[in-house]
Order: sequence, then structure tokens, then C-alpha cells
Amino acid sequence: MYQPPSSKSGTTGINRLIASAFGVRLVSDVPERLTRSPIPYRPNARRRARIDAIRDSGVLFIHVPKNAGTSVCHQLYGTQIKHETVRYYASVAPDVLDLPSFAILRDPVCRFRSAFAYARSGGTRDRAVARPFNARYRAFSRIDDAIDHLASARSPFDVDHIFRPQSWYLNDAQGACRVDRLVPYHEIDRLGQITGLDGLTDLPRLNRSSAPAPLVLSPRQEAFVKDFYAEDFALWEEITSPASRPCSGRRATS
Repeated sequence: MYQPPSSKSGTTGINRLIASAFGVRLVSDVPERLTRSPIPYRPNARRRARIDAIRDSGVLFIHVPKNAGTSVCHQLYGTQIKHETVRYYASVAPDVLDLPSFAILRDPVCRFRSAFAYARSGGTRDRAVARPFNARYRAFSRIDDAIDHLASARSPFDVDHIFRPQSWYLNDAQGACRVDRLVPYHEIDRLGQITGLDGLTDLPRLNRSSAPAPLVLSPRQEAFVKDFYAEDFALWEEITSPASRPCSGRRATS
């Protein structure tokens, strides 16, 4: 006897069709794809509410995945602003790029190790890996499985946010970082002092993965990571080199 699909499975199927029509895996990536195309796009009410929360706070935080951003969003906005990029904001709400802005940047190798562990576990108790990637990521048995996945990707849209380059979120269409302050991940405990925002002094640690056994990359694997995340390494070296300031102004002119 035929059983109609449940509303949840039906919604999943519809989302899959919508995402496929725009050449992405995640339906939440459709707005990002549209803002990178000539097709006009206006955010829906939920997205407009998140932008209003940013305006009300007076500061823009770019939430780079796997960099403790869930906790920062909770403290700053009382909600999650998702993993929107500088290019998304430049298209739908360019005024927010005029606000003081910051992001947390992480050593790319350490971030890759964290993303791999997160992928294999399917997420954390607070958040799961997105459905289109969940089964494949949980099936990763070795680091090379993740590397093969990244090597075969035609664009960042072909991988989940946890594996996308950090620079993808921070750079504008010309490849310039549009964030005022890049805070090294190891300085999170000083985030309130660095940004001058009292609410970030004692951060709750949300969406935190349990500490996995240290992952050791072979020289070949580390060379791939350094090549794949070359722009991230350039940013990382800039803010952590002995000659650099802890946070440097990097607002670009358009």
C-alpha cells in the first residue's frame, strides 16, 4: 500500500531540488549563489531580521565555521547569524560593512583537523553536519577521504561550511579582506579586551567538539592543506607574525 512521504521527508526532497536547480548542495547556499550572480535577490524576513540584529548591535561579526563563532553570535546578537560572507552582505546590506567588524581566524592546519573530527562524528550535541553531507562525512575513515573530497570539489559550494576556506567568508569580490579586525583563535580568551566589547569577556563554549585524539598529517597531506588553504595561510601569517599588530585595520576601499 502506498504511503505518502512525511512532511519532513517531503521538505527535504523539495530543498534538494531547489539546491540542485541553483548548482549548490545546501538550500541555505542559494542566497549566497544568487548574490554572486546577476539575478536580483532580496532576503526573506528571517534573513532581514538577522541583518537588523547586526545593525542594532553596531558591530558586524563574520562567523567563520569551526572558529568558536556560535558562542560569539549568541553573545552579540542573541541569535545565530549563520555563515554569511562579506560578498553576501555587500550585495544585500552594504551598509553593515561600514560598521566596525571582526572575525576569528584559525591556523588552517588546526582548523582542518578540527573539521575532519567534526565531520566524522556528524557534528556535536548542539549542531549536526548538514544532511546533504552528513552520511558521507560520517563514513570518512581516514584523512585522505576528506582530502579526496576537497580535491574533487569544483567550488566551495561542493563542500560543507566546515571545510570551506576562511578567506571565502572574509574577502570581497576583488579578493581583499573586508574585515577590520582578525583575531587569532588562540586569543579567544582575550576577545572582549581586543574588540572592546564587554559581552565577549566570558564566552560560553557552544557547539564545542569533544577533544579528539591528536591527528597527525603526513608531509603529503599537510602540503595539500597548505595549497588548498593558501589564502588562509597568507592571512594567518599576516596576523601572527612577530612584526604584525594583534589586530590590524583592513577596511578596503571600493
